[in-house]
Amino acid sequence: VVKILLEDSRVDPSAGDNYAIRRASENGHADVVKILLEDSRVDPSADDNYAIRRAAHFGHIDVFKILLADVRVDPSADDNYAIQCASVYGYADIVKILLADARVDPSAYDNYCIRWASRNGHADIVKILSEDSRVDPIDPSADDNYAIIRASENGHVDVVKILLE
Repeated sequence: VVKILLEDSRVDPSAGDNYAIRRASENGHADVVKILLEDSRVDPSADDNYAIRRAAHFGHIDVFKILLADVRVDPSADDNYAIQCASVYGYADIVKILLADARVDPSAYDNYCIRWASRNGHADIVKILSEDSRVDPIDPSADDNYAIIRASENGHVDVVKILLE
C-alpha cells in the first residue's frame, strides 16, 4: 500500500515533520521504513531523531539497524535517549550496537543506563555496560551507589554479583 501511495505525486511522505517514518519506526514496520527511506523527501532524523529513538525504546532491532545505517541519523540524540531506553527496557542487542558507535555516551545523564538497568534487573546489560570504561556504576555526581542499592532493593542477585566483581 505504501508503495502505491508513493507513486501518487500528491502524496508527501515527509508531511507532518516526517510523521510516516516516525510512526512506522515506533511500531516496528521495517519494510515500510525501508520503502520510505528510498524517497529523498523523507528525513529519518526529523524531530530530533525521533524514529531511531522510538525504535530503540520499543526494541525494534530491525528498524533500528535500518535507521542507524542512514548517515543522517544520530543515535545519540536527545541526551543519548536510544541507549538509555534500550538499557531500561532490556534490549541488550541494541545496547551492544550503540556502544560500538563513537557518538553514543553510555555514561550520559549521570550513568543513567547502568543505574536503571541495575534497578530493573537486566543483568546482561549491566554486564555489557560495566565492561565499558566510560561507565561508572558508582557515579558520585548522581545518587551514590544507586545501581547496587536499587538492584539489592529489588532482589536482583545476578546484577548485585556483577556490580561487586
